[in-house]
Amino acid sequence: MIQTLFFSTFTNILTKTNMKKIAVITLFSLFGLFTNTFAQKNFQLGIKGGVTFNQIYTDAGSFGKNISQSYDTKTGYVAGIWTRFGDKVYLQPEVLLAQKGGTIDIQGQKLKFSYNNLDVPVLVGFKFLRIFRINAGPVASFKLSEDQKLKDALKDLTSNDETLKNAALGYQLGVGVKLLGINFDLRKVGSLSEVSALNLSNNQFKDKGWQFTVGFKIL
Repeated sequence: MIQTLFFSTFTNILTKTNMKKIAVITLFSLFGLFTNTFAQKNFQLGIKGGVTFNQIYTDAGSFGKNISQSYDTKTGYVAGIWTRFGDKVYLQPEVLLAQKGGTIDIQGQKLKFSYNNLDVPVLVGFKFLRIFRINAGPVASFKLSEDQKLKDALKDLTSNDETLKNAALGYQLGVGVKLLGINFDLRKVGSLSEVSALNLSNNQFKDKGWQFTVGFKIL
């Protein structure tokens, strides 16, 4: 019953977004993969959830004449499904709903904002001492929604209808431990490509942060 409620809620959230077609195609593709490999000895399927701590930044320290970065972080959530193929060395694809964000300084005023992504990490991991894991890999991120107050704050500085790109490439790397049947993971996360659609002063607008999750195996 819990699993049914989880997947029902997950689907309802996705159908309310502009990126629902991409999300649904991704989910059905992965579930097709799950079905084909379900009988394999080292296949696992589970659910996970937790918190994210994100920051928006640029290597130049400023996004433009009137916009600068802040070192404040935004606390959000992450929830989704994970799969694992293999034992000591394994492949771990996931589908996650993630709320991210940060703080930027616009004409002297700090603005904290958030946006929601569908993240699809594909990680390679190594298990050691029976309960510990390390893993790392790329992440494809698809924007589901963005904060309206960010658009409103930037409307006088840009003619773009969108402030964030619909898709971006990132990374995740971290460590995990399994205790009493529960998976605990701490990961460093970030974007490799620009997440902004504004093209401000040729400075790349990126995000970075940390993610802590608790997961359970269901298959």
